Amino acid sequence: MEIAVPDIELPMIVYVDEDEDAREDFYIDAKKSGMFGDVVILSPEPLISDMLDLLLNMNFDALVSDFRLSDASPVEYSGTDLVDAFLAIRSDFPCFIRTSYDNDALHASNDVNRVYSKGTKAGEQVERSLLERISLQIERHRKHMLEWCEELDDILKIDRAKLSALQIERIVELDGKIEAHLGADVPVAVEAKKALLSGDFAEKQHELMVETERLIAEMKQALDE
Repeated sequence: MEIAVPDIELPMIVYVDEDEDAREDFYIDAKKSGMFGDVVILSPEPLISDMLDLLLNMNFDALVSDFRLSDASPVEYSGTDLVDAFLAIRSDFPCFIRTSYDNDALHASNDVNRVYSKGTKAGEQVERSLLERISLQIERHRKHMLEWCEELDDILKIDRAKLSALQIERIVELDGKIEAHLGADVPVAVEAKKALLSGDFAEKQHELMVETERLIAEMKQALDE
């Protein structure tokens, strides 16, 4: 099941839960908060590989998952498994886990700060806190991406024949950060980076610049959509 209300200004978030009522409750709370535009709710695919393929073919700003995805669906992975697998591709992406099994989720997660409880006496306040944290993490993630993009733009304005070794090294570093955040399908070749740092500029400099400019264009498109 998927619900989405188009909004080009506010961020888009995705929530995965095997329980239809829980999905719809989250959707209502997220929309009422006024912090998000598109709120997409998904039931988990049976295979984690299929779930990842689905998510990676979407453009969104934060992923939220229920912890026990197998309670009402035939899946063999948990919300922490899904988040860990997604972060292995999209490093430092805003990801969160909601659960009614706090202790189990805290022990299973690689980062306890991602775990939020569903059921408390102050449920509405807790839910508001989670939604605020999601919004802040999206803002932080976008800020970092924009800063890296601007810095790369500035370096790439320099005459390429005059780039210093330190500037080339910074291009490689920023390129790696962007690749990790975007999950780039065609990352700049490692050998090209090594060649640049070892002084083999003539052969590999153009390749690095072309791929870096492609990554910047991808990042700007992702942030604008």
